[in-house]
Amino acid sequence: LQGRASLRAQVARPSTTRTNKPCCARVTGRRKAVAVAEAHRPTRSTQGDPRQQLQLALKEWAVTCAALGQGDQTIILRKGGIREPAFRPAASTFLLFPTSFHSNTRLLKPVANVKYQQDLAFDQKTATHLTIKHIASLTGCWTTFDPHVLAALSDHHVWTQDFLSTRLKWKPNQPITVMELQCSQLQQPLVIPTQDSYWGCFSWIDVQQGITQEQLSTAEAVMSDLDFQGRQQQVRTALGQLDDCTEVVVK
Repeated sequence: LQGRASLRAQVARPSTTRTNKPCCARVTGRRKAVAVAEAHRPTRSTQGDPRQQLQLALKEWAVTCAALGQGDQTIILRKGGIREPAFRPAASTFLLFPTSFHSNTRLLKPVANVKYQQDLAFDQKTATHLTIKHIASLTGCWTTFDPHVLAALSDHHVWTQDFLSTRLKWKPNQPITVMELQCSQLQQPLVIPTQDSYWGCFSWIDVQQGITQEQLSTAEAVMSDLDFQGRQQQVRTALGQLDDCTEVVVK
């Protein structure tokens, strides 16, 4: 590995918090880095204000959010929604916003099928409030057209091959985006009322009520830095075996 990741948080962590950041190397060979748009910034924040809020959230299947929060998963695979020309990482630190996606048990490995039954049954249409428990820090991002990516990263997610064909087979001209995430759990979950603007086929939203710098600084990592660095090495080794893999640099 060639250095450590620079995690540019939307709400800066105090210098005393988790200074041992995970390493994040480029995938080498024919693969080159490409820049993406500047990070989306929360609409309700004040630069330098200790009350500054992190409001940006990534909408993701409730089962995946739970698996990330348990340390059973460290990567997600995405393509843009119907309202998005393509998927792009909007920031390097964000909330995980659980949504309902599919109740088909064939999308999950057998162990995950049992462990995440409650999350599998989650229905956003009947919910009056949503609970956000986790923050994610982006520690690596790549794009690939190789359909073997799900199998190559099998040790780092809870999905079956059916997940790839069900969720990612559309928009065949667009690559799959692989995001490696290091997750932390909020000491006090964020409970927000649902509203119509949260729903729809788009990936990123600003929640009306965000979390403060203090809440961010006290969030606890779901796995140790040492364990996460081991996972990172495995992910990069697996990605290096794909026919094509391009690193995405989030500014």
